[in-house]
Amino acid sequence: MRKLFVLLLFFVVTLHIPAYGFVPLSAPSAILTDGTSGRTLFSLNEHARMYPAGLTKMLTAIVALEYLNPEDIVVVGPEIHTVPQGAIMSGHQVGEHITVHNLLRGLMIRNGNDSGAVVALQTVQAQRNRQNIPYDAAEQEFVRMMNVRARELGALNTNFVNPNGIHHDNHYTTAYDLAIIARAFMAHPLLSEIAAETEFRGNSLGDLYIEGARTVNHNWVDTNELISGNTFHYPYAVGIRSGSTPQSLDSLAAAARRRDVNLIAIVLSSPDPGRWQDARILFDYGFSTYDYFHMLEEGQLMETVRVTNAKLGEVDVIDVMATESFYRLMSQTQIARLERHLIFNNEFYDEEGNVDYSLLFAPIEMGDVVGSVIFSLDGEVIFESDVIASGSVMERTLDSDMDFYIALIQENIFTVRALPFWMGSAGILIGTLGVSFAVVERRRSKRSWYGRR
Repeated sequence: MRKLFVLLLFFVVTLHIPAYGFVPLSAPSAILTDGTSGRTLFSLNEHARMYPAGLTKMLTAIVALEYLNPEDIVVVGPEIHTVPQGAIMSGHQVGEHITVHNLLRGLMIRNGNDSGAVVALQTVQAQRNRQNIPYDAAEQEFVRMMNVRARELGALNTNFVNPNGIHHDNHYTTAYDLAIIARAFMAHPLLSEIAAETEFRGNSLGDLYIEGARTVNHNWVDTNELISGNTFHYPYAVGIRSGSTPQSLDSLAAAARRRDVNLIAIVLSSPDPGRWQDARILFDYGFSTYDYFHMLEEGQLMETVRVTNAKLGEVDVIDVMATESFYRLMSQTQIARLERHLIFNNEFYDEEGNVDYSLLFAPIEMGDVVGSVIFSLDGEVIFESDVIASGSVMERTLDSDMDFYIALIQENIFTVRALPFWMGSAGILIGTLGVSFAVVERRRSKRSWYGRR
């Protein structure tokens, strides 16, 4: 019995140990990503189909701001009555004048489903440049826009059927897709600002005054306990949105920032207080394990390289510089495994077809792309960029060689450095004359001897 318990414990633990390390969570599906690059840092069943509840509203806000301006003023209509009873409401009233900015606050801070209905109708009216569109038709069009935008972002396993996250069996997504959507949401300055707000208390038009306009005072408090300052407050949390339905249970899209590190955590179907605890665990894991490392800066000197076939007497070395910066969120263990390769355009291969070595050949002009720098991690290329020449190197030719040697003779012929040359030349000349004189004398002597006979 004891062995069986140990075996079961082993399987439970290993289910929570992905390639990224041990992170004990209560959620059945979760993901932690780099908010800057979108790279996955931890995942648990990240592609499992789940119900998003109010997390849907992140995409609603993204689509809305592609057609509406924050300063736009909209008038709330009967579309707010399409929301089922019992759903969370922002408390909008028919005829209420409200800025798009404050409408999005109702959507995200209060998690108001009536705000979602108003947003959907107003967005479609702006997109079609036409008023008096029935809400049912507008909602269908808005949902179509949401799903198109989701696919454009890369959220390929998402299908939404309403703008607010009210449960529907065909309204689903994944932790992986929600992380993509959350990253796009936080990339928008206004939305990231709203995501960090813990409350809104004020007039629907804010400081604006429009004669005859009907306004409503709202009092919205965010239920995201990571930023609210309650029991599960997290000091680096900057948003985003919680969500809950009986079918989805309690879920959370959260963002946190410390120094240069931006993290996004998605926790799905984890009943309170699990979602808050899971998010804190994920953030602690991310901040303690990863940091940004600058591996390359634009204009950085890569190497000083000797150039083959350079013109005699001219520069035959050149500085090779990077054309792009490269920094990445990595762990210390990943940094230890990181490899950098500098490869030039002229490559020579071994018998197995692998690059054996590479060279630079003249001529080279300043700014020429002469090769590439490659960073790889565990055999996978994670960055590649061109490298350029910081100067010029002229090509060696037969004419340039002749010019070089002629110039060399002209420069050195009457200098002290040429003394050995002159002494050697004089010795050769004297020796040659001596030998010639001896030969001539020998021939003359022979003629004289034959003449006496």
